[in-house]
Amino acid sequence: MQSPRFQKSPSFRIKSHLSNRSSSHFNITTRTARCQYNRHWRRAAEDGYEHHRGRVSARCFRFSTSTKNRTQETSDFLNHFIRANKPSQSTVDYFSSLDWTREVLENDAYEMVPFFSRYGIEHTGENRFFARTVNTDTTVPHILALRLKDLETPESGISRPRYQSAQKEIANLATPEVVCLMALGEDLQAHPSIVHGGFQAVVFDEAMRLLILLHQNNICIPGPRDIHFTATMTISYSAPVIAPSNVLVRCRLVRREGRKWFAKGDIIDSAGKTLTSAESMWVTAKPFIGS
Repeated sequence: MQSPRFQKSPSFRIKSHLSNRSSSHFNITTRTARCQYNRHWRRAAEDGYEHHRGRVSARCFRFSTSTKNRTQETSDFLNHFIRANKPSQSTVDYFSSLDWTREVLENDAYEMVPFFSRYGIEHTGENRFFARTVNTDTTVPHILALRLKDLETPESGISRPRYQSAQKEIANLATPEVVCLMALGEDLQAHPSIVHGGFQAVVFDEAMRLLILLHQNNICIPGPRDIHFTATMTISYSAPVIAPSNVLVRCRLVRREGRKWFAKGDIIDSAGKTLTSAESMWVTAKPFIGS
């Protein structure tokens, strides 16, 4: 038996009781919001997305990586972004002036798309690093992204036979789904004339992010925008990435399993030599329902 000195006071019991009631109320409120959310988008799929677009804005579903300025965005946001933004003409002219990069631009299997991370999205706070910090003449003055025109997104949960693994890996490198031409400046050096290894990881991260966004756009259904995060990344440094220089970053989606996306990529130089390779797993965040 506790001594009177350490027994819980009546006020403590009252506070605990109120705390439990608040927790129960929160859970009930959350369940109610989730049911309303599911009912709304189920009706949207049945009646047509355009019919429910106005209701989306009114209900204010908020999805963003920014906790300061959240805004409602729908699953087809990338289509609007691509239509509203075009690659810089100065960047197109720059890469068109180089023989080996011009060959990339003239490949009919690909089409230019705006590099998403290069555009600062003010209402969500996204992309500030690539849009501002390394958007200078001495860091990354030029980026140009291209996507495979016949981009096919694999079905989730379908595993390939083991004997096809080696062949599939070769195909992954031979036919990248997203390629990015990048001009790397001298201020990215760690060791003299060598791009910092950490920044190479950032390059993969942003290129693969565009890859995931394009695949998600292929299979998206009417609803709020999905947010994706890097879960793991493994990098192999085979040869130095020189700065200043021009490189090609290429990547491809290997498979997806539920909310998980698995991608591979590499950085190659003008001679076609692989300098750095990476494998990463991305995860689509569970929907967040805000008021």
